[in-house]
Amino acid sequence: MSTLDAWALPVEVLGDVLGVTFSEKELIDNHQAWLIALRGRIAVITVPGLSEEVKEQRIRRLFCEHISHGWAAITVDSEDRVTFVETFLEEVDPAETLLGEADPKDGPADDPPDVRPKQTKDVRDLYEGSAYAPLHGWRSDEEVIAALRTLITDALAGTAEDMPEEVYPLPEGVGAAVAIGYDEQGILHPLVWVRTDIPSGLRADLWGYCAALSASLDRVDVEPDENGIFHVGMERSPVTGPGVALLAAVTVQRLGRRPEDCAFPLLTPPAQAEAAPPLAA
Repeated sequence: MSTLDAWALPVEVLGDVLGVTFSEKELIDNHQAWLIALRGRIAVITVPGLSEEVKEQRIRRLFCEHISHGWAAITVDSEDRVTFVETFLEEVDPAETLLGEADPKDGPADDPPDVRPKQTKDVRDLYEGSAYAPLHGWRSDEEVIAALRTLITDALAGTAEDMPEEVYPLPEGVGAAVAIGYDEQGILHPLVWVRTDIPSGLRADLWGYCAALSASLDRVDVEPDENGIFHVGMERSPVTGPGVALLAAVTVQRLGRRPEDCAFPLLTPPAQAEAAPPLAA
């Protein structure tokens, strides 16, 4: 499973696949939800009185962290802050640990133990008939890239091009560039370029991210460079909730590819870019 599944699949389906038991209980320290994985079992506990929307969001956040890291115990508080415990000895009661006999850490583990259950079902099968199933079945990376380019040029009335040879070598870490142009009527049109000298799976996910970014510029808090260009990095990280990365992952899957981690950084405009020829529409 991937963190996309934590946000796209129904909570009941996720619980069934992961073998989760759900319950409600008063918790401590402003915690609103716990996930405890011990001896092959997973328990999710939420405080009573949460709205269905908040309860679902807290549970999905727990599943996201568990799928991503496999931590043995995870808490989410009322401000959506996450803490965790890496592992438990067999004789330790996880509830006692969370109640204060062992303090959760405040960041990701270097080498957390993999306590995630083994999956016996192809995750793709879980999407059959859902709004997140591929529109035309599962397809090759190149077919998905072609579909994403068509999405940008047709649905978004933009431009989708391979990174031109004359701009190489690219600044370190840059995988794509997105700019926004306007026509004579003031209508917005995205301009997207993605490098070609990287594996097809990474290119497909980058095209998906650039398409999502083009449609969701109001969701980012990074400014483009002086030429109005956003520099998209290649270093992946997991989807952690609603936003551009989740839209990118869902879009890639709808067009036929199981995305990998689809959160890509928007880089500070690199100094090397000043020496490179400007991209042309």
